[in-house]
Amino acid sequence: MSLLDAIESVLRAEDKDLLRGLEEVRRPPIRRVSYSDVLHGDGLPPQPKLEFIEPTDLKVGKELFLGLDLLNSMEELKGLEDARARAESLAELMRVREELYPEDHPKTHVALALPEREHLETIKGKWTHYVWKSIAYDGSEAPSFEGWVHDVSSIADALRSEGIRVKIYGGRSVEILEEMGYDVVSIEFSDVLVKLGYPRDPSVAWSNSPIIMNMTLDQRRGEEVTASQFFRRVGLYPAFRPRWWFDGRHLVRAKAEGGNFILVKAGDRFALFTGVGIRGSNRATLELIREFLSIKGYDIEIYGVPLPGYIRNWRTGAVHLDVVMMHAGPSLILSPGRMGFYSLVKLDDCIDIVEAGIIFKELGIEVDEMPVKGSDITLVNALNIGNGKLIVDSFNAEASKYLEEEWGLDVIGVSIPQIEAGGGGVRCATREYYPRD
Repeated sequence: MSLLDAIESVLRAEDKDLLRGLEEVRRPPIRRVSYSDVLHGDGLPPQPKLEFIEPTDLKVGKELFLGLDLLNSMEELKGLEDARARAESLAELMRVREELYPEDHPKTHVALALPEREHLETIKGKWTHYVWKSIAYDGSEAPSFEGWVHDVSSIADALRSEGIRVKIYGGRSVEILEEMGYDVVSIEFSDVLVKLGYPRDPSVAWSNSPIIMNMTLDQRRGEEVTASQFFRRVGLYPAFRPRWWFDGRHLVRAKAEGGNFILVKAGDRFALFTGVGIRGSNRATLELIREFLSIKGYDIEIYGVPLPGYIRNWRTGAVHLDVVMMHAGPSLILSPGRMGFYSLVKLDDCIDIVEAGIIFKELGIEVDEMPVKGSDITLVNALNIGNGKLIVDSFNAEASKYLEEEWGLDVIGVSIPQIEAGGGGVRCATREYYPRD
């Protein structure tokens, strides 16, 4: 069952089936399996669930469900004609081959986001549940809304000083940054989105057509809608969202988060690395993204990178690849002890285990391990803005010195204690995008 077949089934369906399908995607019969009940102790960080749909539970065929769900998940469908019109345009958009922009491509436009003050207040007293530090590395209480304004504006200033156009999106609170002279985009949302300030995760933008992600934890769902809103406000139409994959028995929900992907180009060869771990990409995500890229006409190798997970101590585990691996331009820089370096999971016609060192050698990429200490979260979590320049967390001064002296990189440091306290770095707090000419 292909993605295009699912989308085009919307065009072939009769009105009565479309109406039933619209009702189904708004209230899908999802089943959940959690392994939290086998974990010892209380007060553990949130754990992901396996979510799936039994095809026999659906009132419409699974192909029509998948097509309508994909359309509705990117922007709520308003009715039958809207569904058909959007299906036609999306099928056309998915077939368009566009230029791909790897991690080290020069950045021209970058989005940041500001969480709401009242949303940050809900974290206090529930730091473990929200995977947040109560005290930032500068000694300040976290989370602090004023601190977030400082951190976001610091990154924005560094980007603007490099000639990069910056837009900051958010709800009512973003008006504060507008008063400070920043270009802002107001969006609407009703969910409590405490981690809105990490716009890396709900999308990827490897071309002019962004891909909306599918967040793993309940507390982060809803960020995808805000990302989709933002892209539409700047004139970009998302081309895909990995949602459900049929494994032969069930429709399995994809776990896809943007901080977990790094696209590398070596000559004419592209390789997509994605973390596999506690909240890493699952088989559904790998298969769906592979099919989407194939429809686009791209030949891209996909490698799963084993990440160290966690049950209790999330500070020593890894949620996303960008706290483990940094594409610094001439090299891949690894965080010490946080990557299963000697093996990768390769997705081809089947899943295979390959040696990472051989793949990096074939790609012509030098690999280094950061030989200094720093924040476990931000040591390699930097934004590569192209032309040998990185924007990094200034807290890791020794690491910055190493990158400058050993690799000749131009390292721009910014102070981001509140962003780090929430579990992210400069890369997490930014989303590059590529407007159409």
